[in-house]
Amino acid sequence: MLAQAQPDTKPILLNAFVTLILIACPALILVVSSGGSTPYHIAAFVGLVCLAVRRPRLPRALGEDEKLARVGFFAFTAAVLISLVETGFSREAVKDLDVLLRPLWAIPIMYLFVRVRTSEALLWFGLALGAVVAGSSALYESIITDHYVRADGATSAIIFGNTALLMGTISAVGVPYFRKLGGLYLAIPALALIFGLLASLLSGSRGGWIALPALVLVLLWHFWREGFRRASLIIGMLLIGCIGLSLSLPQTGVSDRAEEAVIQFDQYVADPVEYGGTSVGQRLELWRAAWNMFLEKPFFGGGIGHSFNTFLKEGVALGHYHPNSVVQTMPHNVFLDTLAMQGLVGLAGLLGIWGALSVVFIKAVKEQDTDIRILGMAGLVLMVGYFMFGLTDSVMGYGPPLVFFSLYSALIVYRISEARLRSGLPQKGL
Repeated sequence: MLAQAQPDTKPILLNAFVTLILIACPALILVVSSGGSTPYHIAAFVGLVCLAVRRPRLPRALGEDEKLARVGFFAFTAAVLISLVETGFSREAVKDLDVLLRPLWAIPIMYLFVRVRTSEALLWFGLALGAVVAGSSALYESIITDHYVRADGATSAIIFGNTALLMGTISAVGVPYFRKLGGLYLAIPALALIFGLLASLLSGSRGGWIALPALVLVLLWHFWREGFRRASLIIGMLLIGCIGLSLSLPQTGVSDRAEEAVIQFDQYVADPVEYGGTSVGQRLELWRAAWNMFLEKPFFGGGIGHSFNTFLKEGVALGHYHPNSVVQTMPHNVFLDTLAMQGLVGLAGLLGIWGALSVVFIKAVKEQDTDIRILGMAGLVLMVGYFMFGLTDSVMGYGPPLVFFSLYSALIVYRISEARLRSGLPQKGL
């Protein structure tokens, strides 16, 4: 059971600092270069300072859910470091290490949340604002151009579209929270979902479109369970309408991108040598190369840094892969990426962090308390989204998606523990 919270006043400056980060960070991640990583690292540093000097004092110890999440963050980091020690240091490896250590910084940030006693409102309003800003940015990018261009904000189109979609979907999970504030507040998650979907469609990220059916099913299941059956039907029809409109309007480029993917896949299957340089063909070439790299060094991988690019260059020189693949540094699949560069050790670390967090979220979804359930569902949507995005992108190898994943998984776990404490519920096994 969680340790009982002790009376304590909120530190005003720390509270203002955390509030600013959680309100602004979702939007900054997508529309400002390094807009998410800088405040994220500052928050981790502040958390470390608070732990080191033990002032202000923590109002409570970590709960069982938070401790399990901490194990997951450690597991991912340990796997990265073990692989790095075994495969060797390089300038490129150290640069990548800065990115891959970001889940570790979620631990002091989680302690910072405990110290500040971060409000649940910051979770829902921050993500909703991020989705609306991303959708508005994507719409602006589309309007100012006289031809189809993929919206990408200040990052890549894939990261931009996928993260915005996830922000909108998680915001929609918070409908029960917004309803308690008043009927007018329900417009916030509705707008967040619409703008998040819009950003995804205008980004042209086909990985997001693959994830969309799974996210929609989870979202509708959530509404049905929570008694929002009319809302689930309305949202289902709204999403179908938005997708249908996007497919029918040539200005969005969605139908062209979907048709292009099918054609390129068929071409690659028929002649890999000739069509290995197309968008889809190149992705399949990278997957094949990553699997071959893993088979050569299955335990610790080829090493983080430019090892995959080096492997591709050698393969291209020997005629094994299409020449267009030579500039790539990642396989664009989170599982093959991890296996190729960190081997089975890295895969264990990836499954460790995802597994630990999934246990926390699934436990929460099963609870009778509504607040805990919706927080658990928010975490479950986060996990489903990253799993689906990971099929077509290296989501745990880039800065912006790693910052978003680490920050919001830590925040959701913290809020679940707070809700358990408030309700007097024990931590239960799965």
